[in-house]
This record gives sequence, C-alpha cells and structure tokens, in this order.
Amino acid sequence: MATPNTKRKRLIEKSLPPKIESYIPESRLFMQLQALERKLDSKIVRKRLEVQEALGKPVSKKRILRIFVSNLAANQQSAAVPMYDTDAETREAKLDMGEAPSWTLRVEGRLVDPVGATWKTRPPPHKFSEFLNSMVVELDRDPELHTDNVVQWRREAAESDVDGFEIKRRGDED
Repeated sequence: MATPNTKRKRLIEKSLPPKIESYIPESRLFMQLQALERKLDSKIVRKRLEVQEALGKPVSKKRILRIFVSNLAANQQSAAVPMYDTDAETREAKLDMGEAPSWTLRVEGRLVDPVGATWKTRPPPHKFSEFLNSMVVELDRDPELHTDNVVQWRREAAESDVDGFEIKRRGDED
C-alpha cells in the first residue's frame, strides 16, 4: 500500500511493453521522446542547481520556525504590601536601590527538527535573527504615561546574529 508521501510514477516513466512495437510502429518514436524528455529534465535540474550555487542561494526547504514569547516580572509588590501604601521616602529609597518593579519580554525562535532526524542527520542550528530582517513589537500600554510603546529592530550589516530579543521596561501593570 502506498503512503501519502510516496511519489506517484509520472507518465513518462512508464514504458511500453516490447510486443506493442510490433503492432504499432510509432511506439518506437514515443519511447525515443520519453528518453529525450528524461535527458531534458536532468539538464534542467542540473542548470537550476548551478544557477543557485552561482547566486549563493541555498536550496530552499520548507521547515517550521517555532517562536517562543515569554515574560519575566522582577521586584513586583505583592497585594499584601503594595508599594504605594508606604511613605514617600521609603518609596524613593526603593526606587534608588534598583528595586523598582520591572518586567522583561523575551522573543526567541528556533527551527523545528525534521521528522525522523537523528543527531547525525540534524542540520546545524541557526540563530533566531538569521531568519528576520526586521521585527516590530507594539506594547499595549497607556500612551499618555509611556512614550516607548513601539520597539523596532532592523538587521545591520555588521551585526552578529542572536538567539532572541529582550525588551525590559519599568512597571507593574499587565
């Protein structure tokens, strides 16, 4: 039984039985045409690979890029002891010591390994930024209180690739 991923035989790959040649003399021309088409197909594939190598473009394969978005909160006040209930001097002292509430948004990504890949056949890992030319993150915060709600990253020529991006902001709101 054929699986769905098995390629079906193309018509030109099917050959005629030798008995047909004795009944239909034109069948010989058909077989010559099939041979010529096979040669032409192989030359087209070879030329396509030569052009791709000359342009420096690798052969493209369809893969899945999995993106992970996570956040981390630091120095958040618990509901039992809110920062705003303390006096002004204590609040200022906490902010000066670096204990201001903050959060970090992290965006990471990686290629999902192909099905059936072993550690020997697995392609080398790529950095997340290799797959991006630019990235824009728009934060849903009050524009009257925060002016830096849009964060943009664009690839620079001399920039090295990274595994992920971090956006860190002060605050304790969702």
